[in-house]
Amino acid sequence: MTLSIIIPIYNVADSLRRCVDSVLAQRISDCELLLVDDGSTDESGRIADEYAAKHANIRSFHKPNGGLSDARNFGLQHAVGRYVTFVDSDDEVAADTYAPLLDALAKHAEYDIIEFTMLQKPGLPDETLFCPGEHVFDDALDWLAYKGTEHCWVCNKIFKRELFDNVRFPIGKKFEDMLTHILLIKQHPCIATVNHGRYIYHYNTEGIAAKDKANGLTSLLEAQLTLVRELGIDTRRRRWHRLYMDMLTAQLYTFRRTETILLKPQRIAIWGYATWKDSLKALLVDTIGLRMTCRLFKTLSR
Repeated sequence: MTLSIIIPIYNVADSLRRCVDSVLAQRISDCELLLVDDGSTDESGRIADEYAAKHANIRSFHKPNGGLSDARNFGLQHAVGRYVTFVDSDDEVAADTYAPLLDALAKHAEYDIIEFTMLQKPGLPDETLFCPGEHVFDDALDWLAYKGTEHCWVCNKIFKRELFDNVRFPIGKKFEDMLTHILLIKQHPCIATVNHGRYIYHYNTEGIAAKDKANGLTSLLEAQLTLVRELGIDTRRRRWHRLYMDMLTAQLYTFRRTETILLKPQRIAIWGYATWKDSLKALLVDTIGLRMTCRLFKTLSR
């Protein structure tokens, strides 16, 4: 078996067929779909069983509700493919995505992870297309430093399944993808990125991220701080200043809500960021300090 595709399911009867059909439409035969019904209370479990009855390469499982991480971990326990990927059940995969990626993996045995493009929020005013570029990172920390912390998603990647032999998604944690990447990066995988293939992320207004915006950036900052600590990253080094700026943004919103500072103050480069706003924030941190920058942000954003 070449590829295991794990699809956690929870009360997604309206989108599940779209998701599974998009995966079935891929031009690959040596794959399995693991549909993990995580205690759904709607028709999702029945729909999963229907697909399993019609397709020999689909297995349907039912388990008590344990959350996204628990469902993914359940899928990993039953996956048998050499490679594994994840699809959220309210999303879809564009046609002809997996076949070229698997061809690349077959040609390059050294690739442990391959990352591809993601279309976010299609049809909405803030629709964006993420393209990681065409790169090969022999050192996973180089991938992380090259904006990798901004796209620590698992759904737009195919992994060698052996990377998960001793890795599981954390239960009960937000930003579980970033926290899982810490454990993956500690294995020093070779990561290839490509600008073809496409994962389509549909924004769910009823999802956790949409309903918990107030606490979301605090949880993100906590995950980023864990990543920095666990991987021994020195954010004082210039290559990590963009990561520090991402953390600073989360810190500003956290302070506005709680007046708590979790980020350590430091000096950072003023130029070289994506927007002038980041350069302004860097200038403020360097001149008036982290705490005063947080207080100024809270005052001006009321």
